[in-house]
Amino acid sequence: MSKQALVVLAPGCEELEAVTSIDVLVRGGVKVTVASVCPDGQLQIRASRGVQLLADCPLRDVADQPFDLILLPGGLPGAEHLRDTPLLIDLLKAQARRGAWRAAICAAPALVLAHHDLIGSAHVTGYPGTEGALGAAYRDQAVVVDEANKLITSKGPGTAVLFGLAAVAALQGDAVADQVAAGLLVSRH
Repeated sequence: MSKQALVVLAPGCEELEAVTSIDVLVRGGVKVTVASVCPDGQLQIRASRGVQLLADCPLRDVADQPFDLILLPGGLPGAEHLRDTPLLIDLLKAQARRGAWRAAICAAPALVLAHHDLIGSAHVTGYPGTEGALGAAYRDQAVVVDEANKLITSKGPGTAVLFGLAAVAALQGDAVADQVAAGLLVSRH
């Protein structure tokens, strides 16, 4: 059975992080559902640089489905909209309780995960300047994979390919992630 990932979009999300994560996951054979947190159910999202993105469905339509990974792009004010979406926070808490993967990049580790006490004992990274909100859990690395806590975090737009590859490795294994990396002409290490 194919692994399934949920990528959650909000107005003002960082488009490079969103699109790159989706693309790399799809290249890795992961079935990706893109959901919008817009309260009116709007599927078209204007990202942080004005690029229009189109979600597959409103978040509420897939809230009862189990996903192997829930991924949060960063960007502002996108991460703030994610932080302020109670349904998403409930889904992230349930994901953690069942020991399934969560991933957040850029501002999302601090503004969403740390804000809602969803980091626990995990080591994390995030956009420069968010170290204070991440506290002792912070690591100055492009991508941090905390296997024990099933949490993947990354710094920002320039690390999005590595972030996506870490998500592929978590879901599909290192060999698949290495194949995707080779096709993208990047090194995972």
